[in-house]
Amino acid sequence: MEEKIARELIEKYFKAWKEKDLKMFLSVLHNQIEVRESTGAVYQGKKILEKWFASWNQGTNEVIYWEINSFGFDEKRETAFIEWKFKCKYENKEYEFEGSSIVYFNDNLIFGINEYEMKLEKSYPYN
Repeated sequence: MEEKIARELIEKYFKAWKEKDLKMFLSVLHNQIEVRESTGAVYQGKKILEKWFASWNQGTNEVIYWEINSFGFDEKRETAFIEWKFKCKYENKEYEFEGSSIVYFNDNLIFGINEYEMKLEKSYPYN
């Protein structure tokens, strides 16, 4: 898999969340996809992810932004490493944080995502 294709798939995945576009979301996922969120939730299989996406995007829930800050790719392992900034409104509460993801690919589709959260506010205890 080429880096360009990996980046396009990830960008489409983020865009699908921002636009609440289920068709676009499903188009980038492998049937055996597994997503491990920083919250501890794990979603396995394309059908489960479809339910999750549809449920999450009901009502006034929305992804306000999800921006990629840095991107790395290991072509041999078909794995991307990204850092991002995220803000959403979920059940009438806003959440904003930075994070990173390891994204695995198989058959030119997203096969797995492991997400990690980092607090937006930083402290420097030894400065």
